[in-house]
Formats: sequence, structure tokens, C-alpha cells
Amino acid sequence: MKFGWKIFILCMSIYIVSLAITGIVVTEYSYNSLLKKEVQRSLEEESNLHSTLALYLLNNKRITKEKIELEKYSQSMVDMFKTDNNYLEVFDKKMNLLASNADKNWLMTREELKIALEGKKNFILRSDGGKHYLFMANVLQIEDETIILSLIKDITHIDNQRKEQYLFFLRTGIIGLIFVAAVTFLLSKLVIRPILDLSRTAHNISSGNFTDRVKVNSKDEIGLLAQQFNIMASEVEAKISELEKESERQRRFIDNLTHELRTPLTSIIGYAELLKTLQYNPDIYNKGLNYIHGEGKRMLKLSNTLMDMILLREKVFQLEKQDVLPLLREVKDILEVKAIDKNIDLEIIGEDTSILIDRDLFKGVLINLVDNALKASQNGMIIYLGVNKSRGRTHVYVQDEGCGMEKEEIKKIIEPFYRVEKSRSRREGGVGLGLAICQQIVIDHGATLEVESEINKGTKVSIIFNSL
Repeated sequence: MKFGWKIFILCMSIYIVSLAITGIVVTEYSYNSLLKKEVQRSLEEESNLHSTLALYLLNNKRITKEKIELEKYSQSMVDMFKTDNNYLEVFDKKMNLLASNADKNWLMTREELKIALEGKKNFILRSDGGKHYLFMANVLQIEDETIILSLIKDITHIDNQRKEQYLFFLRTGIIGLIFVAAVTFLLSKLVIRPILDLSRTAHNISSGNFTDRVKVNSKDEIGLLAQQFNIMASEVEAKISELEKESERQRRFIDNLTHELRTPLTSIIGYAELLKTLQYNPDIYNKGLNYIHGEGKRMLKLSNTLMDMILLREKVFQLEKQDVLPLLREVKDILEVKAIDKNIDLEIIGEDTSILIDRDLFKGVLINLVDNALKASQNGMIIYLGVNKSRGRTHVYVQDEGCGMEKEEIKKIIEPFYRVEKSRSRREGGVGLGLAICQQIVIDHGATLEVESEINKGTKVSIIFNSL
């Protein structure tokens, strides 16, 4: 069942139940109130009747100056009080009916007569033949004569009034139900419209339209839900975009890996076939073997580098607190010979501090960064290996004065197989995986790798640690 119909049915149910309870409570209260007033009025009327008949009998006694026999006056008494809705019955002490102006006889047990003989004034409500009656009984005693007066009052009009009030509530309830149904239907449409917008937007997003958003027109709970939904949709869009970029990076990785493997294999197979078809010639033979040997070594280096990347993801780092300057000196000593060959100075600057690292892996990162700086630098230039603290964070960096990079290239250099100068990298034996491995090691240390570069002014690669 749709949510709109649920709201509609719920509102209708609440209306019907509320109307029924209100109708029953109001009608029954009115009925009981009218009945109570009618009983009180009837009791007063019966009391007046009792007094009137007593005066009537006493007056007759005074006129006739004879003893009053109540049984002889019974019929005359009932004839005096004959009306459409009131009936009078006269009984003797043995509860035998002496006279009645009623058009029917009530054959049920008359408990009120027994109670009256005990000297108690009382009344009883009874139903008979679809009508409702109020039975009241009282004893009339003159000298030693005793009779029972029973006043019977037809109160069916009160029950009819109750039925009419129920019918009134039913008629007005039906009219109100139609009105409330129309209003509820329209309001339910207005209430669920934002929910339908949410559903439509969710469907569009699930269909691939990640830019679709819900229009927020209110500040209630549904409006808040729409805002949270839009935030979620933005997060989903960002994640999808990130996944697409990652998928694109993986595709480029596979394409580059395929290319890197195909190129040396093509050379190896080509020279091998050439050597098979040509007659033995020492120069051509040695040249072919050198190419095969060189390309084989390049494939081996590529395989080893890929293996390092795989093992790096599974390695459990042994982090220890280490001083930075001694580590920089070790890196300088390792690459000093290569720097001297290119007439490049390696300088260490900064004040010593401690960081939490895996010493061997982090030293490998620094060696890779300095080696890249040497490749980008010319004779007579300086490469700085430095450390400093800024805004509560420790920066370990390698800075050169070399050729630099474009801003677009800075974002790509940590991607696997990406090379700024492909000819130079291939000539120097690079496969473009060094910075990708360095980036992974830095991330696993809880640090960040930042690259600043400008064409013909050099490059600065910083590893930034939060302070201990």
C-alpha cells in the first residue's frame, strides 16, 4: 500500500473513531441528563398527585361526614388524572388492581409495589412493546384504609430523542467524512510530494544521474531529510568520481605495464630471430646479445619493482623514534659518489628532530627522492636535504635547482609508470614506479607527500609528519 493511502486511511480512521466516541459520549450524557430531570420532575408530580388525592378524600369525608372507603373512590381517582402519557393505577394492600386508566395491563412482577408497602418511595424504568415507562409507587393511607398509588409515565420521547441525536451525528458525520476525506486527500498529496521527489531523485541517482538533487522547500523533518539526502548524494557522487578516477588510474597502470613488458620482449624476440637467420658475425652477434641482455635486465628490474609494491602493501611496519639529521647524512654518503660525478653538491640543512619511522624503508624513500633530484639537476647545482618544523608539524624535504615541472605534471608524478621525460628516464633505466612506491610508504607512515615545482627553478618534495 502506498504511503499516501496509509496517511489517508489513518486520518479517516482517526476521524471516524473520534466522531463515534464524541457522538456516544455527548448523546449518552444528554440522554442521562434528560432522564434524570424527567425522573425528578415525575417524582415531584407523583408527590403532588399523592397530596391532591389525599386532600380530595379528606374533603369528601368532611362533606359526607362518613367513613371513607378508599376502594370505592379508586375509579373516580384514576378518572381524574387520565392523560395521554400518564397512567394511574390503584392497588389494595394485597396488590390487587382496583382501578386503572391505562389502555393495557402490565403483567410483569411489580417490585415497586412491594417496596411501597414497606413505606419507601421508589421508581423503576421498564421497556414494554417498544416503549419505555417510568413506574412510581407510593402508599396512600386515610385513617385505617390503605391503598397503593402507581403512577406510570411514558418516557419514550426521551429515547426517541437519543435516537434522533445519534442519527444527527451520523448524518453530520457522513457530511464531515466527505469533507475531511477531500481535505485529507489533498493534504496527503502535499505531504508526500517531497517524499515522491526523494524517491524520484533516488531513482535517478541509481540510474546513473549522480548530479540530481532534491529541492528543499521546507525546514521541517522532511526538509531536513532532503538536506541530508542531498549531502549523501554529494558524497556518493564524490565517491563515484573517485572510483572512476581510480579505475582510470588502474587502466593506465595496466596499459603502461603492458607497454613496459611488450617493449623489451619485442626487442629480445627481434634480436633473437635476427641472430638465428644471420651467419655468425662477431660484431652483430655481440651487439644483439648486449641488447637482449640490457632489455632482460630492464624486465628483471621492472619485475622486482612490482614485487616491492606488492610486498609493501603486506608489510607490517616496525616504527621507531629516529633522529632525522643522522639519517640524512647516511643518504648523502650513499649518493655522494654519483653527485661528484655530475659535479653536484649535496647539502644538509636544518635542526635535528625526531620522527616515528621504519628506518630502512624511510631511508629508501629519501634515496629515491635524492636520486630523482640528481637526474633533474645540471653540473654545478646544489641539492638540499633538509628538515624543519612549521605549525606543529615536521617537514623532511629534498630540494633541487633542476629543470622543474609543469603544474599539471605535479599531480601525475606519483602515478605508476608516469615519467616527466620519458626518453631521459628510459636512458637512465627508470620505469616510473619509484615515486609511486615512495607515496605508499609515506602514507603508511601516517605522513603526506607534497611536491612544489617551477619550470627551470627546481623542485621541492616534502614529507610532512604531525609532531609527536
